[in-house]
Order: sequence, then C-alpha cells, then structure tokens
Amino acid sequence: MKRLFIAVTALLLGMTACQKTESLDAASGDTQITVKTSLPAQMAETRAAGDGTTVDRCIMQIYLDGELYGERQVAAVENLSATFSARLIAGKTFDLVFWADKSGADINSDLHYNTADLANVAFTGDYIGNDDARDAFFGTAQVVADKSQAVNVELKRPFGQLNVKTLDLAEVKAAAPALEPKKVKIEFKSVPTAINLLTGELTDAKSAVAYADAAAVVDAEGHLSFDYVLAPAGTEQFLADFTMSFLDENGAEVAGAYDFSSIPVQRNYRTNVSGNLLTKKADINVEVKPGFDGELGQSTWSGNSESPVVDNNAKTVSVNNAEQLAGFVGLVNGGTTFEGYTVTLNSDLDLNNLEWTPVGVGMRLGSAPVGASFKGTFDGKGNTISNLTITVCDNADSAIGLFGIVDGGEVKNLVFENVDINVPDSEMAAAAVGMLTGGGTVSGIDVVSGSIAATRGNGAVVGRMTRSGTITDCHNGASVSGTGANVGGIVGAAYYTAEGETMTISNCTNDGTVTCTAGVVGGIAGLSAANVSGCTNNAAITGNGTDVAGIVAEQQNAGSVTGCTNNGDIVNNSTAYGTGGIIGWIRYNGAASAYPAKNVITVSGNTNYGSVKGGNDAGGIVGTVYNMAEVDGNRNYAPTLSAKTFAAGIVGNAQFTETAVGMTGEDMVYVRDNVSTTALENILEAYCKDLFVYINNGDKVTVSGNLTE
Repeated sequence: MKRLFIAVTALLLGMTACQKTESLDAASGDTQITVKTSLPAQMAETRAAGDGTTVDRCIMQIYLDGELYGERQVAAVENLSATFSARLIAGKTFDLVFWADKSGADINSDLHYNTADLANVAFTGDYIGNDDARDAFFGTAQVVADKSQAVNVELKRPFGQLNVKTLDLAEVKAAAPALEPKKVKIEFKSVPTAINLLTGELTDAKSAVAYADAAAVVDAEGHLSFDYVLAPAGTEQFLADFTMSFLDENGAEVAGAYDFSSIPVQRNYRTNVSGNLLTKKADINVEVKPGFDGELGQSTWSGNSESPVVDNNAKTVSVNNAEQLAGFVGLVNGGTTFEGYTVTLNSDLDLNNLEWTPVGVGMRLGSAPVGASFKGTFDGKGNTISNLTITVCDNADSAIGLFGIVDGGEVKNLVFENVDINVPDSEMAAAAVGMLTGGGTVSGIDVVSGSIAATRGNGAVVGRMTRSGTITDCHNGASVSGTGANVGGIVGAAYYTAEGETMTISNCTNDGTVTCTAGVVGGIAGLSAANVSGCTNNAAITGNGTDVAGIVAEQQNAGSVTGCTNNGDIVNNSTAYGTGGIIGWIRYNGAASAYPAKNVITVSGNTNYGSVKGGNDAGGIVGTVYNMAEVDGNRNYAPTLSAKTFAAGIVGNAQFTETAVGMTGEDMVYVRDNVSTTALENILEAYCKDLFVYINNGDKVTVSGNLTE
C-alpha cells in the first residue's frame, strides 16, 4: 500500500516568548511536536483510478477555539512527503486541519475544489468525469500544546468512488462495431458539493452536477466511468440518481441513455455498478466494496491457514483473508461439503504463487465424482484472486482448480488474475472449477489473465462438466493449451447426459488464445452435449486433429448451439475432419449407457466472421455433419474458407458413413434460411465445394431459403 507521509513540525511557544523570533529550547519552557499524516492509496486493483498518486500538494490550517490561527500553509508533495512548521502558544488546544489534492497552475492554485476556507471546501469549475485529479484526502488532529510529542494522523477520502461498467461491450462490438461507445456523459440529479473539514460533515450544499464535456471511456473491457462523490461520515450512505449517455467519438448517441436510481455511495468505499447497459438485457448489479483506502484491501497468502468464520445457525461462512480461504480448503477436503451453506469472500486475495490445493480435491470416475467435493454456494462478491498457481497433479483424473469438484453447488462472482496452472499430466483442469456436476452452477467468473495448460479436459473456467449443470456469464482472457483433446476457452468438455437433465453454457465470452497439439479444441467448449447459447469467441483457435472451431469443437449426441458469434480465425493444422467457424463436427456416436438422453442437434442464429482453415473440410458455420442436424438461420461472413477436400459457406461436409447410435429418426440434414457471403473464389483448395453445403447424398440433405447476401 502506498502512503503519503507529511511531516508537520510545530514549535509551541510560551506566552512570554511569543514575540521572540530567536531559536527556543526546553530551558525556556517551550515544547515541540511532530505531526505525521499518512495518505492511504488503494490496494492492488484492476485499474489505476484511485491510487492517490495525483495528489501533489497538502494544505494545513490551524484553529484555536474555532477561529483560524495564523496563516494557512501549503506544501508541495514530493516523494510522497511534505513538511510544515508553525509557532503555537503553549498551554492551548489547537485543531489542525489538512487537505491534500491536485493543484492548479501552482500549488497555491485550486483545480477542482475551492479551498479558501477549509470549513467549506466546495466543488469549483466545470465538472469533467473520469478525472483522477479529483481524488483528495482530509484529516484532523487535536493538539494540546503542553509537552513535546509526536502525533500521527491518517488522511482519508471524504467521498466514495462510483464506478460504472457495462457487461455487453464485447457483444456490441462484435454485432455492430459502430455502436461501441467511445465517450460517456453523466448527469447527477443532485449530489453534495461541499464539506466542512473541521467536523468532517457535509454541508447542506447540493446541486445537479453534469459533465461539461463527454469523457472518454475508461478502457476496452467495459469500464465506462468513475467519479468521486462526496459522502456522509460514518456508515451512512448517499443515494445517487444519475443518467449516463453513450456517445461515439463525435458525440453522437450510439445507445439509449441509462437511468440509475438510488445507487449507494459510502465514504472510503468503492461502489461498482455493472450490467448490460447498452443492450438493456438485464438488471444492473450494485456492489459497495470496502477497502478503497486499503484497510480491507488485498490479502497476501503466507502459506498458512486459519479457520474461516462459520455460523452454523445461519449456515454462512465468511472468508476474510487468504489464510481463511486455505482453512476453508482444509474443512472441505476433510469431508465437510457445506451443502446448504453460503460462503462469502470479503477481500481480494493474492495467493502469492504458492502451490494451491483445490477446494474439494476429488477425482472423476467416468461421469461421477469420487472423494471430497463442495456442495454449497461460494460468492466471490466480485473480488479478485490473483497468482493462483497449481503445478502438482497426483492423478490424471484429479480435479484441478481453485475448486476441484463442485457437486450440485455454486461458484459465482469471482475474478482471477495471473493464473498459472501447468499440469501436463492432468485431464481435468481450470482456474475456477476442475469438475462441475450434479446440476451445479458456475456464473460471473472472469479469468482476466494467465495460462491453463494440461493434457486434455481443460478450460479457463471449468475443466469438465458432466450430465447436468450450468456455466453462464463467464469470461476468459487467459491462454488455454492442451496436448490431448477436449480443450476449450471456457470449458474443456461438457458431456454425458441423463434423462430429464440438461447442461447449459450461456452468455460466455472468450478472448484468450486456445491451442492444442491434438484435436477437439474450441473457443468456448471442446466436447459438448450441452445447450450453448449467446456465447462469443474473439480469439484465434488452433488445433491439430479432428474438430477445431470458434464455439464448439464437437457437438456430440445432444444439445444445441444457438445465437453464438465467432470473430477469431480458426486453423486446423492436420488433415482430419471437422473444422468450422461455429462447430467443428456434429455426430451421434456415444453409447446409450453414457448418453441415455439424445436429440437432433440444432444450430441456429449463429454468426461467423473468422476465416476457417480446415484439414479435410471447412465450413463457415459447421465443418462436418454426420447423419442428422438442423442448421437454420445462421450467418457466415468468413473472408476465406480453405480445406483439402470439402468446403462450403454453411456446412462444409454432410456425411452419412456411420450409424447414429441411439437415434431412432431417419438420417436427414436440413440447411435452411442461412446467409453466406464467402464467394466460391474465396473457398480455397477444396475440390468439393459449395456456397452453402457440400452434399454427398442428395436424398438425405434438404437445402432451402439460403442467400449469398
């Protein structure tokens, strides 16, 4: 944690000496104090706004009996320090008041706040958002001038930081790049605009405050704005009402404005507001997070463990630091599943690149979990776990991740940074959950950076999902690599089925490269029997074997793929089957005992923008279909498609050379109402090619309503 130390030296003079200017000493009855003030900056965060480094001056005013005593002093902040000196009257009680902020033209000039009277520090000038120069700190100290002494004062912010993030920026950029907001503008209905630093209380001054000019959005990850809003003292919250407008570079509106109501702002806290603000698809989520001043900031793991706070009556568990998370691991791996309990993470954690033992360190036996597992709800509250490291794998089927096996439980709202999972012998690994089963849920996981490397069955968020479960609203920015098969940007494999149960993968986005020296490698999933919807891949996907695709490498036996988008280029370096912009291969070859529930796979409403370089075949939407499928209403805009033998704009290759195991219907592939703009001259190498689908058996393929524009 960064701190600004300001040494304030005050000489306290006796009444008989108050007119003297010569040096004084203890023999004359004078006393001296040193006051050090520390300005806390934020703990490690994903963005720099609010780290306190914009502050370049500190102001000190001294009050005696409520009246200003002497001249105010202003000192430059250099190397996080400043020094003051003052002469005070011995035997009196003085109030020292401090304000630290970003200065204007020089350290005596105000920029954003009128500081002429520290009893009424107020906004000044035009208000422009996303300006970290608005960050400021204050503090007070009461000094009795009766002896030499040292006084330490910690300066704190008089406001909370209000952050707004949209979760659908990638979706908007993929569907309509021109509608991506480059600037935002905020209008507050009425906010506090002044504070009395002597008391720490806000004044009654409130007014409507609006950005004078549109502010550039914070970053490309969807963070739109941050503002510093004056907040009441103590735990009281100010409820802010404001409207955000979304603009392009020229100030034209690109999406309807969003009205926010009663958003809580608390002093020294961050308020994080997020939601699908551009597409208006969901309610917003509001979190008020402590630790803005570092008091409850990131906890760095020492390698030790301590017990988390367990309330068996309320069925809750609180994890407040890294040691308590390690203690929680011990409880689960000792046999406590925490079924019916809610576990809450209350702090960012740095696991310090120390070897991590998963929560629920069980194994997979076919589709079933064996050994320790977690069955409760784990809510990360949007906190970040950084430097998760796992390099030890006792068995190929051991579940590797922060959580090993989650059986019917839930893991949600958690951010990972700098993940380092390197388990070359593992066949089930991920950052969040190694194995998800029993109808469990993983949601709101963001793997921001790092790498996940294993043999097979690995993804950034979940390694394997079996029979039933849900993975939703997750994002990956880490690299994922394998040497075997079933490798995905979000989940390595989602497979096996059960009567009356389903698997769902929805609204997930992959921005991390996914590579495999073998096959079955996809931007979202490697192997899938799940219903996959609303997912987006933006990264390059590279494999070297059967099944390589932007969304699902192989959709097998059941499920569907709908409403997904691929923006990455797809490369298969082998001569094998199944390379597509959305799906590599559709087939029905699973034994009835493993896949008792099967259905005709539907592929609808998907869009591909990436080039596809296949092995034996390449399809703008699906590389190869075996036996049966319904491929309707998709869009392919691939610049090029290339393969050794078969290639087409929608389905590269429709084959009927194997038995559809467990399917009772007649073999039939429907390709209807799709659009493909890849011209025949841009379908390269393949000597069996078509604008929409290469038909090997005309009696078993129905083609209708397809267009080239």
